[in-house]
Amino acid sequence: MKKHFLISIILLTFLLAMPADAKMKKLGQAGLSFLNISGSARAAGMADVFTFAKNDLASVFYNTAGLATVEKRAFYFNLTNWIADMSVANMAVSWNTQQYGTFALHAQMMDYGTINGTAISDTDPRGYSDVDVGSVAGMAVGLGYGISMTDKFSIGGNIKYVSQKLGQNDTYVGDAIETVGKTNGVDAVAFDFGTMYDTGIRSVLLTMTIRNYSKQLLYENEEFQIPQTYRIGLSAELFELFTASRNETHSATFALEAVDPVDRPEYVNFGVEYSMIDLLSVRVGWATQRAQDGTGGLSAGAGFKLNTAGFAGRIDLSYSSHGAVLGSVTRLSLQGAF
Repeated sequence: MKKHFLISIILLTFLLAMPADAKMKKLGQAGLSFLNISGSARAAGMADVFTFAKNDLASVFYNTAGLATVEKRAFYFNLTNWIADMSVANMAVSWNTQQYGTFALHAQMMDYGTINGTAISDTDPRGYSDVDVGSVAGMAVGLGYGISMTDKFSIGGNIKYVSQKLGQNDTYVGDAIETVGKTNGVDAVAFDFGTMYDTGIRSVLLTMTIRNYSKQLLYENEEFQIPQTYRIGLSAELFELFTASRNETHSATFALEAVDPVDRPEYVNFGVEYSMIDLLSVRVGWATQRAQDGTGGLSAGAGFKLNTAGFAGRIDLSYSSHGAVLGSVTRLSLQGAF
């Protein structure tokens, strides 16, 4: 374990120190990009730095090793108001079997909103007519699993079916129709893997994940990948890190992640979460990749514990800036145990 920890520290330091102009330019090389949209208000409030999360069912969308710490049976729902009137819904249910680890069923649904289609028309005075393009949506459904191998080391994995429907259209050869109602879409089976290691150095956690591992997909005559992403993360509870003792009233977690996606240069994100009396949490994060793209960078959020009428859960809200052109993105998450 110590050897793996040292190797990961070296890799993380290398990514942090790498100059921007030395990073490989790799833009626009992935499809089904909705899989990259954050599925948690808590995570989004920390700029998606979230592979450290324990006892949070949203970890099924970030680091499945965290599932090992989700207690009893739990449910989770998140709604993201995405840019350009699009929206994304994430949901999950889990069951901790104690001896055999935790299983989780999960889904992500992408709604692209209303898509208007047109076709050339000789009879319509506009020169074109409105047509129904059919369903345009993205979906991912799967089964996640996490287990604690020791009191310091957890692993997890996901298998999921992902698909994207791009509507339908007629195809032509010259002025003659070749195909009526041609359906456009792709699908695949993908995998996620994750680890979480308590280093034993105060409260420092080390995490490593790979998400959206899949074969090459083919759309028409072009091959592409789904957004495969590697992450290495470090997190620590700051009060315990600097005072050698845990504060029973307040906690502040700092986390950073070095991210290597298939479709853009490497980057590092940072996030902080402060909690008071295990009841109220506030969060802030900085997404360096969005800042470099000129589409914002700042994220913030808050969470509240709910313990009423026999219900134990949490509600989280977040706000993320995506710049003057794209606007802002808000999220609402709810989860609890039953």
